[in-house]
Amino acid sequence: MKLLQASSCLLAAALLAGCASTPRQCNSYNANASLLEKASCDFSGGYSEQVRQQEQELAQARAENEHFRQVYQQIAEQQAATSLSLQEQQRKQADLNRSLRGLLSQLQARHASKAEVQQQIIQLQQQMHSLEQSPASSPAAVATRQQELRDLQRQVSRLQLSLGYE
Repeated sequence: MKLLQASSCLLAAALLAGCASTPRQCNSYNANASLLEKASCDFSGGYSEQVRQQEQELAQARAENEHFRQVYQQIAEQQAATSLSLQEQQRKQADLNRSLRGLLSQLQARHASKAEVQQQIIQLQQQMHSLEQSPASSPAAVATRQQELRDLQRQVSRLQLSLGYE
């Protein structure tokens, strides 16, 4: 009888301890966690919260990656637009600038604690500003613009790789 009482007390304590787990204490990659810890994390929703956070991070990364692709597409369009009318070139350049500014501000906010990323963003902003200041009106200016766009594309690629995107 005493054994039954003792085991029921232990079971109740284990169940209460399971309710006391927070999502931060739960790590699904911890191979050394006991069965009670795993059950506690499962019942308290710790693992579910971890999955939700990882899904949210994945969704953000996918959105940023799509933004990178959009910027690459616009850079390619801008390079191809050198034979188009000046007005069309300016419209495509404005689209590229708007898209790149949006991507950079998003990355700047998300990676505020990473000094290397912040430095790359600042360099891209400076290069983008210099592109805005030099309109392409002559054949020599068009060739220069194409080289500047290739440089911009390389810098965006470096930033993308440093953030772990492909």
